[in-house]
Order: sequence, then C-alpha cells, then structure tokens
Amino acid sequence: MLDEAAIYEALERVVDPCSIATGTPITLREMGMIEAIDIDDGAVRLTLRLTSPVCWQAANIIAMVEKAVGAVPEVESVVCALNGRAQWMPDMMHPDATARLRRLRPLPEARP
Repeated sequence: MLDEAAIYEALERVVDPCSIATGTPITLREMGMIEAIDIDDGAVRLTLRLTSPVCWQAANIIAMVEKAVGAVPEVESVVCALNGRAQWMPDMMHPDATARLRRLRPLPEARP
C-alpha cells in the first residue's frame, strides 16, 4: 500500500538546486518546501512552496519531484504543483539543515 513514507523516501533524492550552489545540498523536505502530499490509490499530487516567487529553477524542481516520486513502484501517476501564494520563510528549514548551512556560511556579525 502506498503511503506518505514511501513518497518522502523518494523525495530524499530531490535536492534544492540553489542549496547545491552553496555547497550544502539540502533536500526539499529539509528546506520546508513540501506543503502537501495527497495520495489517492496510485495517484500522487504534491504541492510545493518555493523559496522565491520568481524561482528560475521551478520547472527543474517539478521535473525532479515527478521523476523521483514516479519511480516508486506503487505510483501510477504523479503531479507536482506550486502554491504561488505560499510564502517560504527560512525558519521553515529543518534545524539540522540550517546548522549545516551555517557551518559553511555563517551569518555576518552585527555591527554596532
């Protein structure tokens, strides 16, 4: 039986392209970009929120999600959509992902 756990496992192979550029690959789940997963028998619909409303990687992210989830044996169809009204904030990131990123790119010190 198909469940969210199988979908999340597949999504572990999908990394936010911009995080790769920082040298710290972070999955969409760690980024807090997965808004919803709906499963109806073998049909899966995912809704994502982007880190920016003008994300130029949106089409690539959708393609990667659909390919990864579509590879799950029980999945018959997959549609990935964007919620253009959803706002992503850095505090949506998993704390471990934030810590990995900050080790590589620390926040600048406050100036007096």
